[in-house]
Amino acid sequence: MTIDPRQLGPALASGLRPAYLILAEEPLQALEAADAVRTRARDEAFTARTVLDLSANGDWNSFEAAIRDRSLFAERGLIDLRLPSGKPGKQGAAHLLGYAQHPPPDLVLLLQLPKPTSEMRKAAWFKALERVAVVVHARPVPPVRLGAWIRDRLSSSGITIHGDALSFLASRVEGNLLAARQEVDKLVLLGVTEVDLETLQGGLGDAARFDLFALPATALSGQTQRALRMLRGMLAEGQPEPLILWVLSRDIRALAQGAQRCARGEPAAAVAKAFWGTDAAALRQALDRVGPAAARDLLARAAVVDRVIKGRESGNAGRQLIDLVIALSDRPATPTEKRSA
Repeated sequence: MTIDPRQLGPALASGLRPAYLILAEEPLQALEAADAVRTRARDEAFTARTVLDLSANGDWNSFEAAIRDRSLFAERGLIDLRLPSGKPGKQGAAHLLGYAQHPPPDLVLLLQLPKPTSEMRKAAWFKALERVAVVVHARPVPPVRLGAWIRDRLSSSGITIHGDALSFLASRVEGNLLAARQEVDKLVLLGVTEVDLETLQGGLGDAARFDLFALPATALSGQTQRALRMLRGMLAEGQPEPLILWVLSRDIRALAQGAQRCARGEPAAAVAKAFWGTDAAALRQALDRVGPAAARDLLARAAVVDRVIKGRESGNAGRQLIDLVIALSDRPATPTEKRSA
């Protein structure tokens, strides 16, 4: 059956199906739908997760190996398969068709696909999976529903928004749900409970200002100077230090987990896409230069900053954050940077 992302929660609550097909016409809803499936699978003890990123020319033996390994070790698991082109090729189609015809009872397949085409929907492998799977079509939210979507997001976090502020915010994000979620996240993290037009026009959503949520990706991608300019701009504007540390720590944790997985032999390209909310391209760049030991050191540095912010350890929190960003971008500080810190 094909459902809307809003219907996925009740569908998951009624029990896991052998497969879930996410049709990613709109990226945010597709990401959140996939995350909901992963969470439900973990809750049901399908804990062994295999992430595969394949194409028509990919090594589909890895898909069969994932199925075989789960059976061999009697583990319940999730195969998180990304097929960006939507075209598995002859070999991939045969593998997917075989899975659909005999879905293993100890496995759940999460297949992430692009916007569906008539060719994809007519393919034998897709039709076979459709019979045993829940198909989630993540469509764009139409402009007339965007305001309601934003209001529901805020309401679920205990935030009310005035009508004129809602119209202003909806027009600013221009239908981009990822941008809308970022604005909602900012409001949640800042602890506001009511949003009026003055709050938004006061600079909270000003795209010209340094973007808090872009800072980790800039550092992960090795852009030290730009990341430092962003950070210093935030500190000068009075951005709360705990909030800055929170967004940095989230991606540092993703880097540490990703580096550990790469050390076990998982492909960095696939690992980088496994962390919801973290810029995959930036994380991929960081994984090329940061190993597990260095990533653990970054976590330790973040813990020190947290203690300084909370007054449990002496030091200057702003300077500590600058040092953390320099370390995350993996380049030693220059004397000039040290003096300006």
